[in-house]
Amino acid sequence: MTTFRLLKAHELPNAAQLSNSVFRPNMKPTMADMFPRLFAPGIVQSYGAFTEEGTLAAFMGLAPSTLRIGGAASLRAFSMGSVFTAPEHRGAGLAGELLNLCIAHTQKAEAPLLFISGERSLYTRAGSTYFGRATKAILRRSIHDLSAATDSSVPAQPSIRLRLAEPQDLLRLHHLHESNHTRFEESAAGIGELLGASAYCNVLGLAQLTIVAENEQGLASYAVLGVPHHVQSALRNGSAPSLNVESEKSNPATFISYGGKAQDTANLIHALPDFCRLDELHVDIPWQDQDLETLLEQKGAELQSIRNGGTLLVTDIRLLLEQAYDLWPLPWEEALRVDPDGRVFAATSNRELSRAEWYGTLFDPHYPRPGDIPIWFDPIPLPNPYGLHYI
Repeated sequence: MTTFRLLKAHELPNAAQLSNSVFRPNMKPTMADMFPRLFAPGIVQSYGAFTEEGTLAAFMGLAPSTLRIGGAASLRAFSMGSVFTAPEHRGAGLAGELLNLCIAHTQKAEAPLLFISGERSLYTRAGSTYFGRATKAILRRSIHDLSAATDSSVPAQPSIRLRLAEPQDLLRLHHLHESNHTRFEESAAGIGELLGASAYCNVLGLAQLTIVAENEQGLASYAVLGVPHHVQSALRNGSAPSLNVESEKSNPATFISYGGKAQDTANLIHALPDFCRLDELHVDIPWQDQDLETLLEQKGAELQSIRNGGTLLVTDIRLLLEQAYDLWPLPWEEALRVDPDGRVFAATSNRELSRAEWYGTLFDPHYPRPGDIPIWFDPIPLPNPYGLHYI
């Protein structure tokens, strides 16, 4: 008989080893290195399926977090990742049972949001779906120079100095992270842990750099980005990266995280293609960071509308609305009604909303707003789950 339960701390090393054999065989860094919040000792949140002999047959990792939106709403969430079933146990429905346990776990923890780094039918059958929008800004060395801009409204580039971050910058990086309007709440030590893990960079096959921008007042902004390995190596050795390295094929240089005021962050991003000798730089901007999007467009960035990464499962719609209540000028009950079965209705018309409709209303600023949803009921802004906090 298969047993489904929370893992114990002493079972985590074996789970990490099995996860590595599935996702990163014979590769460094390991899954344990990349995802300490799943595999390091502590209060274990992850579930496993065990055979009668006590062998781990399947695993589903969970990591808790708190989302902070401005100085108001605080939303509880979990992120799911490193989901696997050992090859000899596949096809027995183990993952479905584990998913049910994980959903129940998040509900008991009063966390209405479950971020999933996947879109398999396993998750969509349970109600997980794509959510919200973002903008991908693409900067290229051939177009980003302000001297080529003809729009007189483009602000002049102020004097800033870029350099690689040092360990002594960590507390200031944390301060800048905390200044972001929408963010995963984090301690300075936690930021350091995630920077060291470099999870999403390693998934992309890129090397991670943390670069800071200083002006006359001091450290103004920071950027965590994934770059080709030769770029990281050259910058850490104090030399200029080569412009063309044909032997290295990788994903384009990608932003992982940023912090600072919109103007300071835009100035830093604008300077990075030259600083790192990058032909192309991709920056995913959550829809709520509209000032940054506008500034980058003024600086010559190409903008593309994209979906947020992964999928999202709302495990308790009423609880989500209650935790987000400070985001709206009026009580949420004047916009939506939720019955005891979790069905959602427009409060004014009593019309039932489909799951796709209330997901769009709650998370997507581009979703066509139904006429019976009041205009003041704005979407909930969420941080990018495919960044520093990727699970």
